[in-house]
Amino acid sequence: MTTITIAQRKGGNGKSTSTLNLAHAFALAGKRVLLIDLDDQKNSTSAIATLIPPQKSVEDLLLDPEVQLDATAVPASWSGAQGGSISLVAASGSLSGAIRELDGEVGSHLVLKEKLYRATDYDLCLIDTSPTLNILVVNALCASRYLFIPLSSKYFSLQGLAQTLEAFAKVRARLNPALSILGLAFVISDSRASLAKEVIAKAREAYPSELCDASVGQNIKIEEAQVQRASIFSYAPADRGSAQYRALADELLTRLDSGGEA
Repeated sequence: MTTITIAQRKGGNGKSTSTLNLAHAFALAGKRVLLIDLDDQKNSTSAIATLIPPQKSVEDLLLDPEVQLDATAVPASWSGAQGGSISLVAASGSLSGAIRELDGEVGSHLVLKEKLYRATDYDLCLIDTSPTLNILVVNALCASRYLFIPLSSKYFSLQGLAQTLEAFAKVRARLNPALSILGLAFVISDSRASLAKEVIAKAREAYPSELCDASVGQNIKIEEAQVQRASIFSYAPADRGSAQYRALADELLTRLDSGGEA
């Protein structure tokens, strides 16, 4: 199983939205996908419908030594083919308590890695994280092989990118030398605005190999889909957002096949 953390230190950059839609796009490509929601805002959990209600959350997985992955992952409701599937490890409303407990435990940054170590039922694991750099985000980065950073074409998105890359560098240097950047991508992009074009150009100049060619335009249909607990693929399959997310997923899968981006 290849584990990918989706992280961005600045909120409002489509982190949970891209996690949800990439999970569905990967599943449509035939991948068995595990989605772990480590964000206390629970956006991924609230935006994905499951066949059965989760009985245990990611908090149970992290804090209870007896709870293993198969006791927390529940199958999602989705339409797809080619053998793909999605399972969810849901967030809980009390992750702040888990943060406090893990903060006081030696080696707590490796708990999630240990719980995922023997997972064989999935091809890909996507971890949605909080914009705040806390022990849960560090757990995600330590458990992951890759980092994916979603961006918006607003100016402050680049500040969040710089902070995210700083955290990435520290985790790779001190805790997880195998961690690499899979890619950066604009998932909320307004190509009509001159400032947005400037932001995209700056990102392309600074990160020419890391920035994906595929991008997702600003799109109300994608937001509507989340409210309906659906992906853009099932809510509006003919919409441009569906084609754009599929193109982004295909590009990321190609990077995975070639070993990712350093």
